[in-house]
Amino acid sequence: MNARRVRLAVLAPVAVSSLALGTVTFSASSAAAASPTCSVRNTENPRNLLVSGRDFRPNKSVAVESASGAEGSARADATGRFSLTVTGASGTVTAQQIGGPVVGCGTAEEGEQRNARQQYREGFRQGFATVRENCDTRERQRGFARVDENFEKGFKDGANLASRRFCED
Repeated sequence: MNARRVRLAVLAPVAVSSLALGTVTFSASSAAAASPTCSVRNTENPRNLLVSGRDFRPNKSVAVESASGAEGSARADATGRFSLTVTGASGTVTAQQIGGPVVGCGTAEEGEQRNARQQYREGFRQGFATVRENCDTRERQRGFARVDENFEKGFKDGANLASRRFCED
């Protein structure tokens, strides 16, 4: 009978502490949920900005507003992502769900810079690949669509690098 009391005295605190630890672990993981983020990017139309966000509450409406008063709303998808084109936006752009925090997405000027970097990277990638495939090709195929000047600069830089790496003897 004495051995039984000892086992109970040893096992009871272990069982209780494991239950308490499980509760703490569960509440800590729910508190570590990602906070929503968003960003802005320019579109083909210079008056429009593309606002994209993630980690918002799924299937709930997201209100987007700019300092100039331009606004819009979109519904976050099942993964908490949304995308919305806002016309006439300038200055700081924010997004918010009802009861959620106001999230700064950036400014229209940041969207222009991000778009310029993206155009340059894409041009560089295509220029590098074109010359790597055929050293005699130094220029981009010309089409009817107007090409961004950042894309052109990236294409030339990518083509020059590929030429130095793969085409010179």
